[in-house]
Amino acid sequence: MSEKQLSPEEREQKFLSQLVAEYLKYGSVDEVFRVHKYDIPISYPGFQRVLDKWGIVKAAGPNSKLSEALSFFVHLAKEQIPLETLYKRMPPSFQTSIGTLHRILSYMKEGATRRVGTALVLTPHMKPNYILVANDISTPRVEFGKPFGSVSIPMGFSKKRDTKQKAILRVLQQEVFVKQAIAQNMPMEIITKDIEPFMYLDAADVRVSIYHLSLPKKLSSPKSFSSFKLENHRFLSIGNIIKGNSEQFRVGLMETVLGYQRRLKMLDKNVIANPIFEISSLNHKLAALGYEY
Repeated sequence: MSEKQLSPEEREQKFLSQLVAEYLKYGSVDEVFRVHKYDIPISYPGFQRVLDKWGIVKAAGPNSKLSEALSFFVHLAKEQIPLETLYKRMPPSFQTSIGTLHRILSYMKEGATRRVGTALVLTPHMKPNYILVANDISTPRVEFGKPFGSVSIPMGFSKKRDTKQKAILRVLQQEVFVKQAIAQNMPMEIITKDIEPFMYLDAADVRVSIYHLSLPKKLSSPKSFSSFKLENHRFLSIGNIIKGNSEQFRVGLMETVLGYQRRLKMLDKNVIANPIFEISSLNHKLAALGYEY
């Protein structure tokens, strides 16, 4: 159906859906206006009201900068050179300030965190040993010549005052079910009222709460998933992930998968255990190198 054949109500609905899609793509109302050179026929408050009407959980921080900073520190741990030396090598597109990097490094060395995040272990119907992964395309790797695409599970920043359900929904809307979020058809039934994290992971200066969600059969096919930040969603077995090339993994993926494997073993033994707590190998490596800050 062409644009002219649509009723005024249908045209408005299409326009509003496009606004929601742009928000999920760019991560903030400010950025959408900037990309479109402030030529959008809606006010800033009006845009916010559209997001509220659609049930979109607002972003808690620029996820691309988290990915960027993590990539930087992975490279720093590998080369073991002064932070300033590596920073000077960064391409012009690198956005994280040197002050922010120093601050993150100081928290890592102190074993402290200042931000919170949420990560999701999503498993297909009746197959708890398979985990949904995808390639992170939100930011290029900081190493020159390296492609986009670290293997990751869905994750992102949260707000400290978020409910567990709200934090989970934000990640699902941005990294798993973008098309459903735009169509106002989110599968809310997969987020239970009593859900609790099975694991906490400190990655850089972020404490990540990790949840397991079992998907219904109708959502257990890769074609169900969509995101502007992740691509090539697929299910991999725990064994294949553990055997994989960890250099291609986003920080914390291996620790998360091993933690989830431990949780499954405890469930098999009918053991009720407290949440697992881990510190990422990246944090351990950088803390051991004795960087000054």
